[in-house]
Amino acid sequence: MQGTDLRYMSGFGGHFESEAVEGALPKGRNSPQRPAFGLYAEQLSGSAFTAPRHENLRSWLYRLRPTADHRPFVRYEGAKLFAPGR
Repeated sequence: MQGTDLRYMSGFGGHFESEAVEGALPKGRNSPQRPAFGLYAEQLSGSAFTAPRHENLRSWLYRLRPTADHRPFVRYEGAKLFAPGR
């Protein structure tokens, strides 16, 4: 792939970030009072609440709507082969 700027995320226990719109992630802090673009900051924990703090696995998510505000689920009719009807 000539002429492309490839960046690899290697290693274990690293800290990685990605953003769909440049400037959406806060720099130098996790949970700002007012995230960019009106996003909602949420922390997702992947550890038991009894785990020592230094072993906690977590991710910061910046979403358009908070998780608690999700819309009701509706049946998707676009893939009948994979989700046959009753």
